[in-house]
Amino acid sequence: MRTFGLFLLLWLVNLGGRGAVVAYSSQNATALAFTSCLSGNGIENVTFKSSSSSSNYYTLLEFSLQNLRYAKESVPKPYALIVPESRDQLHKSVQCSIQHGWQIVMRSGGHSYEGLSSNSQAPNFVIIDVMKLERVEVDMKSKTAWVESGATLGQLYSAIANKTSLYGFPAGVCATVGVGGTLSGGGLGLLARKYGVSADHVIDALLVDANGKLVDRKGMGEDVFWALRGGGGGSWGVVVAWQIRLVKVPPVITVFNVNRTGNDNVTELVERWQSVEPFAPEDLYIRVFVFGGSPVSLTFNGMYLGPLPQLLKLVNEIFPEMGLVAADCNETDWIGSVISTAVANG
Repeated sequence: MRTFGLFLLLWLVNLGGRGAVVAYSSQNATALAFTSCLSGNGIENVTFKSSSSSSNYYTLLEFSLQNLRYAKESVPKPYALIVPESRDQLHKSVQCSIQHGWQIVMRSGGHSYEGLSSNSQAPNFVIIDVMKLERVEVDMKSKTAWVESGATLGQLYSAIANKTSLYGFPAGVCATVGVGGTLSGGGLGLLARKYGVSADHVIDALLVDANGKLVDRKGMGEDVFWALRGGGGGSWGVVVAWQIRLVKVPPVITVFNVNRTGNDNVTELVERWQSVEPFAPEDLYIRVFVFGGSPVSLTFNGMYLGPLPQLLKLVNEIFPEMGLVAADCNETDWIGSVISTAVANG
């Protein structure tokens, strides 16, 4: 189970504080030593900002960047982009970065809207992108899976669905979000009312710590294991892979999408939703999106862990103002519900 690649998180330049970071104006020797370290360890999938292939550098940098503010020329850019092709290469990339004083910014799906997976204020930093470390192994005997941090939610969901229609995983519906970012940030999705956040279902992890050592849950200790599940990237190390617990889902799930405009008393509908959703049965998840414009509009979007007739009966009892009808709904299975909701949300 420990034949996995790595991921996300961190601020691994813990080598005596800021004195470990070398200013760009005096970085040539450090950069040369760093480059030699990568090359000496067989890490060739590296693109440097100053190289003749700088166009490839910017293509790779922006390829999964979701917040385009960080593509602006004024935003600091990494000295290098490293794309490890194996767990060993990732491990060695981290060790070379630590040894030569480079801050590491880890990138999985690139969906960090704060730019934590794309930039840094440190004078010297590199991005290690784990997109090629995307293995998912589902074990239905234990109802668990090991998933590398470079896998996306779409890849995780697909791997689970290929094994069973009666188990799933509680996370979001955007298929391109990285697993590493989801689990290190908490992970909220349509199964949250019943099963909590994604990080609640992490039962083990492989971590490269600030000393470059590869450890599992036992080796890192319970305090670190607790902190890296939802504490956010940037503090504890590079997570190689996560072991997660699958959750049971019914064979029939109903998803729905209801659109309303300002002519339908949008303000009153949102206020009513606020009083209904916190007390609804845990099998029902309703969220609302409010859109500006003239008139203002909104969309109620959600999931019910059961068939369509039961959903209609329940909603018309507790939230008749939403006006849910059968035409707003799609009765499917778990993987179908994820796909339907993703399509509905664009």
